[in-house]
Amino acid sequence: MKKAPEKNQKNSSAEVDPSVGSLASRALSVLASRRGDADDELSERHLIALQRAVCSRDPALRDQAVREMQGARITQIEIADLYIPEVARRMGLAWCDDGMSFADVTIATARLQGLLRDLTESWSVEKRMYDQGLNIVVLMLADDYHTLGPTLITSQLRRLGASVRLMLGRPLGEIKHVLRDQQFDAILVSVAHIEKLASTGELVKIIRNNLIEATPIVVGGPAIELDKDAKSLTGADHVSNDIKEALVFCGLMDRTKADGFKVSEG
Repeated sequence: MKKAPEKNQKNSSAEVDPSVGSLASRALSVLASRRGDADDELSERHLIALQRAVCSRDPALRDQAVREMQGARITQIEIADLYIPEVARRMGLAWCDDGMSFADVTIATARLQGLLRDLTESWSVEKRMYDQGLNIVVLMLADDYHTLGPTLITSQLRRLGASVRLMLGRPLGEIKHVLRDQQFDAILVSVAHIEKLASTGELVKIIRNNLIEATPIVVGGPAIELDKDAKSLTGADHVSNDIKEALVFCGLMDRTKADGFKVSEG
């Protein structure tokens, strides 16, 4: 049965609804990178194949999709930075338009994250590529669930030569311990829900109180796109959903690998 126009109109604007932030699709749509016209450069055939693969229970389909992409000279970096975020974004929009259920999107997103881990395994902290690389921590609130976006940002930072501590929803006591025990060059906090900006502000205060020395704090995620006062609400030094921009704000871009970030800039 065809949907009523009123519902379609509501759903067409749902892509900016903060509830979508609970899915990695919305997180990635703003966290992954600002691609500009790069969307036109992606292969529609491979995007469709990848989405079908992660929506299937058969892991062989995911392996096949990746092999076919690599056979078409699509690199692992392009799959991780461009194709995975685009598939996640499309699934988020499909959910908004009632084309996919919440459960289906959640399961498929988890499969995307597993694929991302497989593709980026060699970019681990132990295999740091650049001796003068940065030491960065990426945090997510304990009651937030958009893990795919922060995981992708972590892989991008590692390719830039950074050593990254990824803390997804870890207890506050553990965060305090890590901040007191280790010195970081920057702290990135990802926030999906607009209603979490205030609690993120409390987290930022706690972070500052437990730092070895003053360290720039950057807040990103879907929430900052939905509230122009995100910086003042969180008390962060900077707000950004562009990893390069965030590093420039922190004065750290000159300490990264020049060839480690291959996402199209549009």
